[in-house]
Amino acid sequence: MHAKIIFTSDFEDESLIIILKGNQWWPTFDQESSDAENIITEMKASVKESDIQLFIASKKFVLLSAVTETRGTLSFENKAWVLRLLNPNLSLLQLDCQVFVHKCMKHAGQMQKKITFYETPVQLVERNRKDPIIEGKILASKKDRLSYARKQKKVEYTIGVIGFAVFVALLIATYPWPFRDPGNQAQMWLFTIFEKLIGSVAITALISYAQFHAFYASLHEDAIKWSIAGEPEKKAIKTLI
Repeated sequence: MHAKIIFTSDFEDESLIIILKGNQWWPTFDQESSDAENIITEMKASVKESDIQLFIASKKFVLLSAVTETRGTLSFENKAWVLRLLNPNLSLLQLDCQVFVHKCMKHAGQMQKKITFYETPVQLVERNRKDPIIEGKILASKKDRLSYARKQKKVEYTIGVIGFAVFVALLIATYPWPFRDPGNQAQMWLFTIFEKLIGSVAITALISYAQFHAFYASLHEDAIKWSIAGEPEKKAIKTLI
């Protein structure tokens, strides 16, 4: 199984090395060693044919996880960093992708650096195959998480917002304005309906907003939201490990 993550950043090479070493992804062998060359050769098999020459000529770091035994490279291609990872275990590959995104965002926040992940989904693909098994939406920022939550919980979000607006309108409509005439039965009947609606609208809006907010809060647990490739995004899946 292999995966690819593309991002741009103003990180210096030393910052990237710190992230890799902090995550125990920096190999014990030298970057110019035969072991490193073997991993590069192995990774080249997962690179698109049109990108092979670019990959070979690029500046790159060789990675080897001491925890998951994931192998990979981090190369600088076309003004962007490309992380490529290999691991036969799908769950561990998912986990490594999530950890890398999380560590990069945390380091960027601490060092006040910029990092932008491409909107292209992270695809987990079997070796020697083109079609992905699982796709992941990177939720690296609050804006990304909020946008994803609004898309996934569109109905609940809409009901919550409209419900709140209707609730405010009903409060204004049922205020004891001077023009209200207790002797006008038709008018009082209308205001009575408005007053009875307030409770129902408030409860419906609160429930919908609570459902939306609970889903939004759950997105903080994962840096990547995974789903089965080819299936609607609503069929999201957790990291399998």
